[in-house]
Amino acid sequence: MISTDAVYLTQDLSGIGGTIKERPEDFIVEEQPLYQPSGDGEHCYLFVEKRGIDTREMTKKLAEHFGVRERDVGVAGQKDARAITRQLVSIHTPGKIVDSFPMIQHPSMGVLWADMHTNKLRMGHLKSNRFSIKIRGIDMTTAPRALAIVQSLEKLGVPNRFGVQRFGSRGDNHELGRAILTGESRRKFGVGRRRLFLNALQSAVFNEVLDRRIESGTLGEVHEGDLAWKHDSGSVFKVDTDTITDTELSKRVSSFEISPSGPMWGDKMSRCSGACDEGEVAALRKFELTPDDFARSSQSKLVPGVRRPLRVRLIDADVEGGIDEHGGYVRLAFDLPPGSYATAVLREIMKTNDL
Repeated sequence: MISTDAVYLTQDLSGIGGTIKERPEDFIVEEQPLYQPSGDGEHCYLFVEKRGIDTREMTKKLAEHFGVRERDVGVAGQKDARAITRQLVSIHTPGKIVDSFPMIQHPSMGVLWADMHTNKLRMGHLKSNRFSIKIRGIDMTTAPRALAIVQSLEKLGVPNRFGVQRFGSRGDNHELGRAILTGESRRKFGVGRRRLFLNALQSAVFNEVLDRRIESGTLGEVHEGDLAWKHDSGSVFKVDTDTITDTELSKRVSSFEISPSGPMWGDKMSRCSGACDEGEVAALRKFELTPDDFARSSQSKLVPGVRRPLRVRLIDADVEGGIDEHGGYVRLAFDLPPGSYATAVLREIMKTNDL
């Protein structure tokens, strides 16, 4: 049920094509911590570099090494296996210090530094993610075309799209989520799997709303009835009659202080009003759902619903072309806020069907 018609914010700029993730070192992501450990406390903070394993496997291996439960291991974000990733991890080790543990011996991960802190690391405890990505299968001379798209995204923002990895290897996680929500599925899944499929459903509807905003040319605007997202706090406010006439509103949008938000549907989600709400409900209908389906579902507690910014800022972007022993490439480097996908940037630059 996901549309196969590609919608691009930079439709007027041709993509460069190519492929990504031919080898782990072509896709590097490094977390930029929200804060630094204090040096004291019951939680051992590790800055881990890994390749070829995902965050879940890393968490399991670290729990085994430290002799703790997996729930005693905290991470700020989930990272892909097909990459080199550097991420912060916390281990609850009361009464022990960093030096009391043996070195981690693992072929796919190592510790870059370690320190102690007072609290467990939680999801979202990130300032941003820094990406360095080589696009292969193209000539290095396409770098200026990539740069033109990057410059456009710096001005317009990056569509905050969920990447294809959100929908599973077969691309149908959202369909399973719909069946679970409506009770049509008789398959037995644990809480974690059910939440994963339901999140995929929310993501598919969000992407549909996002596409409609791009097609209408309103991604970089807030209208009466919108719920505007405040990028500094993650809160939203309703754009009403008084707000829309505020002369400062457009300045706040252009400076990326605020952006329009979209729905991660759920029974407790704040809804916009007017034409904005009508558009979001229409996107839900494309998946043969209504808001009442979330209210009536026995699974509603798993997905209470939140708002999500429809665009995010592209930070400290850089583009270069080059050649190495594996051939020509275009390398992109940029920062994105936590929860945003690098593939949303790559999709605009490459304009291929698999992102």
